[in-house]
Amino acid sequence: MGSEILLYGYGLVCLSMLVFNIIYNITLKGSDMRMEKRVQHYEAQALIQVQRVRRKEPMEKRYFTWLRYRLFRVKNLIAFDRVMDQIDDDGDEAERQYWERILDVLLKLARTYQRRDNLQAAYFAYFVCRYEKKNPVPPEKNGELQEFMVECMKKKSFYCQLNALQALYAFGDVEYVMEAVRIQDTVQTFYNEKILTEGLLSFSGDHNELIHRLWENFDHYSERTKLSVLNYIRFQTGDYCNEMFGIMTSESVDKELRFSAIRYFGKYPYEPARQVLIGFVSDTDQTKWEYAAISATSLAGYHGNDVIRCLTEAMKSPNWYVRYNASVSLEAQHLDYSDLIDVVDGDDRYAREMVMYRLESRRIREAEEKDREKEKEKEATEE
Repeated sequence: MGSEILLYGYGLVCLSMLVFNIIYNITLKGSDMRMEKRVQHYEAQALIQVQRVRRKEPMEKRYFTWLRYRLFRVKNLIAFDRVMDQIDDDGDEAERQYWERILDVLLKLARTYQRRDNLQAAYFAYFVCRYEKKNPVPPEKNGELQEFMVECMKKKSFYCQLNALQALYAFGDVEYVMEAVRIQDTVQTFYNEKILTEGLLSFSGDHNELIHRLWENFDHYSERTKLSVLNYIRFQTGDYCNEMFGIMTSESVDKELRFSAIRYFGKYPYEPARQVLIGFVSDTDQTKWEYAAISATSLAGYHGNDVIRCLTEAMKSPNWYVRYNASVSLEAQHLDYSDLIDVVDGDDRYAREMVMYRLESRRIREAEEKDREKEKEKEATEE
């Protein structure tokens, strides 16, 4: 009897879950249908105004009032956001002017959404970012929107801060971006440094000016923000070799910052850095293997017998990462089997196998490239 009750109870639970899933799916479909109708309605109203612009007629004043009133609700803002994809100006002057003329509506909405909860403020910031990328706001009018973004940065919400930052990058004003970076560094909302670095790389303004300002304030940032700034500089410019050299050689600096500086000199070879990199790779202290491994990678951009000797010796390191990175850099020196005879014929089986693997991989790639070139020549001849 007890087992039957348990079986019936299990069946009831399964039936309840099935009913719940059916009702949930019906609700989702209904919500999607309502959203689609809302999008179609906003698109139709917008196209009417676009046609008026195309006929050289002013847009209706009641449309601006209606739009401002409707977009106070975030659901309607989401629908209007989708209209932005439907009405893609694609060089159409009338559609471009339409987006320009609704700018005043956005300015009024900014004051409203600034008082909303974090989620709604975050979505409005996202919407403004999309709008700015589609139709850049004139500098004389974007101040209020950027002030809104700065206020969003003060909210303790990751998405609110992230969307506000993306919008400020799109606006391209150095001063506002500097203020936003300062705020996010102070608020200490968790960021992976890659998020801040990639955002800075998307900045639409003058990168040289932004980097100059960031470096002026570098000492005031937290270690996390410093690392993001260094990585941003590494991807953007090779004009900071002296500054990076100072970071790389300073033992008082956080090791992650020194690693970033070492990588910088892998991308931008700098002669004074050569001996420092060789010194890191040659260091036998196993507690500093990270310095050796990263430096071994950076030495790929340097040439000379001293570099080859250093990398060859690094192939005997007990650390796998040091050996592997050294083998990659040795391959970048375009050496052949005879140049690496000491490694290939040496007693270190792991080093020998790794070098053989890298050389064989290079041979295969070169053979494939030759085959592709022959195919292209054959196709060109047939034509």
